Amino acid sequence: MVTTRVTWDSLPAATRDAIEARTGPTTSVEPVSGGLNSELAVILHTASETTFVKGLRTDHPRVWTQNQEKAINPYVQSVSPALRWAVEDDEWNILGFDYVPGHHVDYAPDSPDLVKVVDSLRRLQDLPCPDAPLKLAERRWASYTDDPTLFAGDHLLHTEWSPSNILVGDTASFVDWAWPTRGAAWIDPACWVVWLIAAAHTPLSAEGWASKIPSWAAAPRASVSAFARAQAALWSGIAGEDPEPWIDGVASAARSWTAHREAGHHS
Repeated sequence: MVTTRVTWDSLPAATRDAIEARTGPTTSVEPVSGGLNSELAVILHTASETTFVKGLRTDHPRVWTQNQEKAINPYVQSVSPALRWAVEDDEWNILGFDYVPGHHVDYAPDSPDLVKVVDSLRRLQDLPCPDAPLKLAERRWASYTDDPTLFAGDHLLHTEWSPSNILVGDTASFVDWAWPTRGAAWIDPACWVVWLIAAAHTPLSAEGWASKIPSWAAAPRASVSAFARAQAALWSGIAGEDPEPWIDGVASAARSWTAHREAGHHS
């Protein structure tokens, strides 16, 4: 479900003052329309810098995602914008990040962005998994499989591969680290497969892009097929509760991928 956006001017004056104590006086504000989860999402310009600012009210049911991003950011700055500061008061939880110019990724089969995603994902897979608050893959998807241990591992995963979570400029940057997870390394390329199919790739083409990530080649086929089934069950459940067109599209993609693998047509 998309979170309703608020404007910079609608923030309490005390919250804006706390932010400007870190950025300097604001000269202009650009609203950001992309993304699904933030109540506040703006680009703040000052005389000396530009900052991406996102936030949720402290009583928002997903405010915990802000704290997850804050905790994981020091470990992922080689593939993600750096967190500059955080502001939390009685009403708002706000994060300020380095501004990364670029566009939301285009996953279309002929997109030049795909090569950049592969490069950044390879670098993400080489990062050590930090001692930080992470979801565990074997628990996160336990409700959707008979053997969740197939998903266990010691790699740091992003897992949320919506196009709104990847900014492409000179490189691909991964943003919105709301669900950092510890698990098998091949899970991130597997999550990517679903979104590629939703963007008009065939399952074979999508797996071809995933195969450019070394962990995919080492992934047990049965484990990947079990994860495909888990993704199909997960997204079908989400679509049943929230029938937005884009969710139906992802759910259909996950089912197509599962059918592809069950037919034995997998890389």
